[in-house]
Amino acid sequence: MKKIINGIALLALLISFKVSAQNSYYFPKAGQLDAKIPSPESFLGYPIGTFFTRHDQVVSYFRHLEKLSDRVHVQSLGKTYEQREQIIVTITSPSNYAKLEQIRQEHLSQTNPSTPVLGNNAPVIIHLGYGVHGNESSSTETSLLTAYYLVASNDAQTTKWLSESVIFIDPSLNPDGRDRAANWHNAYHSFPAVGDPADKEHQEAWPNGRTNHYFTDLNRDWLNLVQVESRNRLAFFHKWYPNVQIDFHEQGTNATYYFEPTPKNHESPVIPQFLYEFQVTLAKYHAKALDEIGSFYFTKENYDNLSPIYGSTYPKFYGSVAATFEQASSRGILQESSNGPLTFAFTIRNHLATSFSTIEGAVEEKTGLFKVQKDFFKYSLEQGKKNPAKGFVFGDKKDVNLTKKFLGLLLQHHLEVYQLSDNISQDGKTFEKGTAYIVPSAQPNFLIVHSIFEENTLKDSIFYDNTGWSIIHAYGLKYAKLNANFNKGVQVTNLNSDEGNLAVEKANYAYLINSSDYNFTKALYQLQLKNVLVKTAFKSFVANTKGGKKSYLPGSLVIPVVGQSISTDSLLAALNTASKQANIEITAVSSGFSAEGIDLGSSNIKTVRKPEVALAFGQGVTSSEAGQVWFLLNQQLDLPVTKLDLQSFARTSLNRYNVIVLPGGSYSAWDKATVDKLKAWVNDGGTLITFQTATAWAIQQEIVKEKLSQTETFARRGEVPVLPAATAGKTEDIKKEPAKPSADGATGKQASLQLERLDYSRQEDVEGSKRINGAIFLSDLDISHPIAFGVSSRKLFINKNGSTLLLPSANKYATVAQYTAKPLINGYSSKANTAKVANSAAIIASGSGSGEVILFADDPTYRGYWLGTARLFLNSIFFGNLVGGGNR
Repeated sequence: MKKIINGIALLALLISFKVSAQNSYYFPKAGQLDAKIPSPESFLGYPIGTFFTRHDQVVSYFRHLEKLSDRVHVQSLGKTYEQREQIIVTITSPSNYAKLEQIRQEHLSQTNPSTPVLGNNAPVIIHLGYGVHGNESSSTETSLLTAYYLVASNDAQTTKWLSESVIFIDPSLNPDGRDRAANWHNAYHSFPAVGDPADKEHQEAWPNGRTNHYFTDLNRDWLNLVQVESRNRLAFFHKWYPNVQIDFHEQGTNATYYFEPTPKNHESPVIPQFLYEFQVTLAKYHAKALDEIGSFYFTKENYDNLSPIYGSTYPKFYGSVAATFEQASSRGILQESSNGPLTFAFTIRNHLATSFSTIEGAVEEKTGLFKVQKDFFKYSLEQGKKNPAKGFVFGDKKDVNLTKKFLGLLLQHHLEVYQLSDNISQDGKTFEKGTAYIVPSAQPNFLIVHSIFEENTLKDSIFYDNTGWSIIHAYGLKYAKLNANFNKGVQVTNLNSDEGNLAVEKANYAYLINSSDYNFTKALYQLQLKNVLVKTAFKSFVANTKGGKKSYLPGSLVIPVVGQSISTDSLLAALNTASKQANIEITAVSSGFSAEGIDLGSSNIKTVRKPEVALAFGQGVTSSEAGQVWFLLNQQLDLPVTKLDLQSFARTSLNRYNVIVLPGGSYSAWDKATVDKLKAWVNDGGTLITFQTATAWAIQQEIVKEKLSQTETFARRGEVPVLPAATAGKTEDIKKEPAKPSADGATGKQASLQLERLDYSRQEDVEGSKRINGAIFLSDLDISHPIAFGVSSRKLFINKNGSTLLLPSANKYATVAQYTAKPLINGYSSKANTAKVANSAAIIASGSGSGEVILFADDPTYRGYWLGTARLFLNSIFFGNLVGGGNR
């Protein structure tokens, strides 16, 4: 027994020694830490930095701290798609926590420009957000150490921090991606660790852990709010509006450490300069912290600070001094880098140092931070009052669900929205009271109003991500700018949960659903699941209904009573279920004789085939695009799409599918037999839908007889760009001259001497101008085409972020959408690129045998919120096989 006790004592001593050694690495200046508070190592059973901690372990540790200390409080924000809990950890002094609601209300008062600025006795609000990209793993490990120290330390500095601040820790902004990455790294971790970058531990497989369950980059979803994690997180943000908010990331292995400020030309033109300038004040604390541990870093380079789609920029639009921190990633326990061996522990330590420097800087500079936020809301209101557009009106009584969806988004961003006091006509559009709404520019949150409604044509090319993000264009919803004063109705503070009377009246002849509502394909699929025979009208008509005459757009659904495989009572039940699920009106009619247009027995009303959809998946496919399709079909339609790995195509029978979707990516791994198999499937009646590079591939493989544009960004073949000395490297002024043959008739070495010469330092700007990272372009939509069923405006806004360019089809009826002659609406595109896009085809529906190929030059499901083109994609799924009738 004595030996056992001695053994236990020895084990405890060893553990204590290990904890002490790790504490000295992570907390080199720490005094005595409270022994009653377990370190992450003692709780988890391994030193931080030697394994990747699963999300459930992270949550368990914080819950355990909450039981042991009155400094820590954990609240649940909700759950992810994979049912992992999203939590926020509040760390502050017990006295602060006792009056937390009072602190919150006093802090929120700063959004009102008429209230006084907070006094120095108020605590500063700090938010530390870790791991929005799941495989940027050091940050979540850092959250454990940050919390441990704040709870276990009793030194004067920590006591001051807790007394003068309320600290929120979000340990994992992306739990599903986090675990995908953690499981990968833990599964391929070697003992001892392998630093070779080629080792499997460092080479995550498709789709890797960066994104969430549906492969969405959550650090692009702050404005769009497509994913549940984003909505949960934003609801908490709007309860507080932190003074400082940090978004912890990782970057390439050969980098060092980055913190803001960013370069001036990366800044948003609408954010006040004084907010950006305060970054310099806080940066001094971060520099000092990293200097003390000898870590190299850089600032004022790279990284967009432009739009409110990011976790480091969205808070800026609410007066927070927010920032991105980027640590070079080890992508495993150890990896070789150009700066020497990079350990997981080292990456964690750097983030830990800047976590503490953030707290220190915020506490020391809180008076200035209070002033910045107060001045920000004054500035925002003033800018709203100066805006040429006094407000924005939106809404369509024929598209209730899209209107409601957009209204819900505005309310989630805490914008002021009002009902109409009366009907409004603007820009040839009519907006009716009860179905349309007004958003005034003169409000404290105007900068978000601006981001959602206004266009920004940028002149710089250095941004690495989307430069056009106005959501009103993405939704394709009817709206107008109001340049004159207007009357506001009642303010809207929440979505009306009363869906109205959607009960379907029993019909003895047929039922009708208007295609004008975004949810009409949702209702269609719900009916098909119940084996209901549904038809679609290829032409508009006006029906005689019990409530009077009603107009129906092309694509509207006709459900006959006679000819169904189910009873009339079962049909009515199915219709009521679909009406409720899709929140859509279904109208009974007693006659097929229309007041105007085609009758219900017309040959222009065709039966809709129930789609059986396969989605190309796996290595080679652009994971974000595959995820967007998966998300849309699951969440909008409740459609169980088959995710078919590229490697499985060759051995999988395609006969069970009538729709196949190829997102962008590379399909070069498919051999001729697989391509021929796909061609045969299309020729036999399948509908093939392709995006971006998959569209180019389908044309190159001659699956469809359409053509790509051969336009090049600068010089065409046989031309040599000549740079006049006077232009000093201005690429827009480059002249093109044909290459002249040399004396021996060649155009080789002598001609090559005429090639353009530019300063090396201009490479990033010049080459960047060749890209379209995501700008909004205008196209003309053929609203009579089945792919455009339900759309009433010929103006279709498309987000273009790729290089695929289509020539209009030789079939004069097949070009569904074509870019206009002056297409650029929002964002950055060089003159050369804009000219290339102009008049090119955006969408083509081209027949092949008995099948149809729907070619999208771009991504119609872009980031899950481009609903204007997403509805065309859904139409392609349901009506693609019907396109050929009369068109070929």
